[in-house]
Amino acid sequence: MDANITVMISLNKKINTVSSYFFDDPILGWAANENTKNRFKTNKNLWTLQSTYKWANKHINNNRINKNKNSQILIKKFFNLLKIKDIKPEDIINHGWKYSSNSKPPKINSYWNSSLKIGACGDWFVGPRLESGWISAMDLYKKIKK
Repeated sequence: MDANITVMISLNKKINTVSSYFFDDPILGWAANENTKNRFKTNKNLWTLQSTYKWANKHINNNRINKNKNSQILIKKFFNLLKIKDIKPEDIINHGWKYSSNSKPPKINSYWNSSLKIGACGDWFVGPRLESGWISAMDLYKKIKK
């Protein structure tokens, strides 16, 4: 299993309208512009920054005591990669997941034992994205319906 450290920030200045970035960086994996999803009514510019699994695996065990330090590392990377200057985040929230993704998922999308009538599904069967949980659940549903 792989860890993940995510930092959510708000800025008082709009930096762009791109919805997300994937980075070829050893620390910062991707960033999402939450304003492009039209979920929040705010004048703030909201961003979610997600570390790479490799970096998070090294830092997750001490993330609770190093939240500020880890947050600043990810924010600094984000600003440097996008060449953003003279902006400071107003709000910073850090959250870490020690077991966020399965780097070596099983070769099945779900598990169903028809004789015991018990099954298991989850994103960790398929991959790290939100839709992975849905794919796994649909796979289990189809196995149960047979």
